[in-house]
Parts: sequence; structure tokens; C-alpha cells
Amino acid sequence: MAPTNQNIDVADLIENQKFNWFRISILVWACAVMFIEGYDMQVVSYAAPSIIKTWHVSKAYFGPVFGFGLFGYMLGATLLSSLADRFGRKKLIVGGGLLFGAFTFAAAYSSSVTELLSLRFIAGLGLGCSIPSAIALTAEYAPSRTRATSISVIFIGYNIGSAVGGFIAAKFIPAFGWPSVFYLGGIAPIVLSLILIFTLPESVRFLALKQGRPDRVAAILAKLTGRTFAPGAQFILREENQPGLPVKHLLFTEGRAMMTSLLWLAFVASLFGHVFLTSWLPTVLEGSGISLANAVMTGALLQAGGGVGCLFIGWLLDKRGIIAIALAFAIATPLTVMIGFSGGSVALIMTLVFVLGICILGGQVGLNAVSGTIYPTYIRSTGAGWAFGVGRIGSILGPVIGGFLITVLPTTTLFMFAAFPVLCCAGATYFLARAPLAQQAREAPAVS
Repeated sequence: MAPTNQNIDVADLIENQKFNWFRISILVWACAVMFIEGYDMQVVSYAAPSIIKTWHVSKAYFGPVFGFGLFGYMLGATLLSSLADRFGRKKLIVGGGLLFGAFTFAAAYSSSVTELLSLRFIAGLGLGCSIPSAIALTAEYAPSRTRATSISVIFIGYNIGSAVGGFIAAKFIPAFGWPSVFYLGGIAPIVLSLILIFTLPESVRFLALKQGRPDRVAAILAKLTGRTFAPGAQFILREENQPGLPVKHLLFTEGRAMMTSLLWLAFVASLFGHVFLTSWLPTVLEGSGISLANAVMTGALLQAGGGVGCLFIGWLLDKRGIIAIALAFAIATPLTVMIGFSGGSVALIMTLVFVLGICILGGQVGLNAVSGTIYPTYIRSTGAGWAFGVGRIGSILGPVIGGFLITVLPTTTLFMFAAFPVLCCAGATYFLARAPLAQQAREAPAVS
């Protein structure tokens, strides 16, 4: 038992604690949150063909539904994520889950495009505030030496949820109609959120920083370490903690302006190239003479490579730092160009695309991890949320600009254009890796 009135550094306890079932349970719950959010982010895509056919609307008229969902996500990530730095990660995870669950369920009763895009906008707000909070919570229970890997693991849940949604839609929509996937996508997060109220712990770093409930900190640390703590024990976190608006500290204090700007540039460039490729790659390949089956399979290989890249880049990020992401995007740049000069060789294209998936999709998950590691606890959720929100600019522009360019550019030139944002991301992450604050934030404390 720790002596009364002893100052106990929470960060030191986390750094020195071995991986145990309590930590595993946090990863499992965070993974479950990301699984359901991955499903909900893609549910409109899977239901769109059936909705368009049922409502007799054009694809162009239905398009804003996707844009409004992403716009809601962007606003939720930028405007609401800072609430997690004020009220706690758990509250935003649960609250965001209930919000996007309720409005996803309500979308099943939509009867027009206007109704559906309004409901998807509000659901996007919930997704935008929940995902950065899950990243922050995961990061704050992981020692610095495995923090990026832990965040990469929960994003595997997101990718699986997105993929599983396709299989569910393929079975449910023909049998029960398109509303069925919205019923499921609404009920599941509500049920999970209610369970998390009783099972998910608040971030112990957040609680220690706020200095409001030492009894809660002691109870959580007892589960984490197997130790007991005397009632008079004082739990501290030797980190910066400033009053005022989190976004002000994110951008304008302690020399963070350059670091944050580089991170945002990397997110926009990465998501521009990432979504451009995932949206149009099968279409472009099929238009260049490759069979539709091989074109679709090649698109799937991009995602498969991303699954491998999630773990590999996350592990490399923990070992080598942010420079690993810069290297991944640097490798991806010539690979993207080479696809356009592959001469229609299916085997070569599939190989290039698989490795490209490791680099680009894995690199994007690495950026997600960076957003949850380079900021101190008091603005961590805000930092991750704004990076995600600003990055949505790239994910919105990528498919739109790509849709225009595939009609006017030859294939070789098109892939040279697609390589440009990838190269920009490589440059941004290279300079981010050299930024002093980013280096300091990722240095692991000495383990005694």
C-alpha cells in the first residue's frame, strides 16, 4: 500500500506497467467502438444503390448525402472534440455513440434525400466527436513505447467494421430492404454506449490532470497495477496544463503553430490521395482495359495492403518515430506513378497496389496515431479532432477532383497527378518529424 500523502506520478505507473487484462479490455472496448463507427461511416454507401432505385432519383442528386455526412463529421471533430478535454473522453465516446446511433436509426424512416442528408449530417457530428475521443483514451492508457501500435490496433476494428457492413448489406437489403442496415447501424451503437457507461473507465491521465476525483484515480490504478493506495495518496501528472480555449493552445502557444500546421497539411494531402485512389481506382483500371473482376479485386488488394500496413506502420512508428510515416509516403509516390506505366499487366498492377495500400493506408493510420500522441493530455482530444476534421477537406476534394480528372486526362498523367498529394504528405511528415515539439512529445520516459 502506498504511503499516505505520497505524490504518485500516474504517467510513471502507466509507463512501468506490463500489459494486462485491464489494458486489454480497454483496447477491446475501443476496438468495438471503432468497429461500429466503421460500419456507420459506410452504411450509406452500401444502401445507396437500393435507395436510388426505390426513390427514383439520380446519382448526382443523391451525391450530397455523402458530402453532408462528411461535413457533419468535420464539424463534430473540430467543434465538439474539445469537449472531451473539458468533460472527459468517456462522456464524448458514449454521447457521440448515442447521437450517431439515434440519427442513424432515424434515417431508416427517411422518405426523401433532404431528410436523409439532414439525418446523416447530425449522425456525422456524433461520429466526429466520438472517434478522436477513442483515440485519446487509447493513447492515455498505453505506455509511450507502444502507443502508436495500440491506436493502430483499434483502427483495425474500424476497417473490419467497414468491410463487414458490406457483407451485412448484401444479405439484409435483398431480404428486408435498405432500412434494415440503418436499423442495425442505429441499435448497435446505442446498445454499446449503454454498456460502456458501466464498463469503460475514464482516462486516468485526464482524471489526474483535473485533480477532482482522487478516489476514482485510485480505483482505476488499482485495476491497472494490482496495487492499493491509501486514501491520502496524491495523484499527479507532470504535464503542461493551461486554462482557456484548447484550440488557442493547439495553435498559438508553446511553439505549436508549425507542428499543428504540418500535421494538418499531412492529413489533407494523405486523405486526398487515399480517397482519390479508393474511390476511382477500379473505375480507372476497368476503363484502361482490365476486366471488371480484376479491377475490383485490385481495389480490394489496396484495402488488404492497408490492413497489413496498419500494424506494420504502427509498430515502425513506435520504433523509429514519425520519420517512418514520411518514408512510407515517399515509397508510395513512385509506386503510384508506376501504376500508370504498368502497361496493363494485371500481376504487376496488383503487386504495386498491394504495396501501395501498405504505405498509404498504413501511413494514414500512422497519422491518426500521431495526432493522438504529439499533444499533451489537456489538448489531446482537441488535437486529434482538429486533425481529423481538417483532413476531411482532402477526403471531400479527392473524389470530386478525381471524378473530373478521369474524364480529361490519360491514365499515365492521371496517376502522376494522384502521386502529387502523396509526395506532399511525405514532405509534411518529414518536416513534422524534425519539429522539436513533436520529437519531445514522442520521447518515452525512462523506465525504472
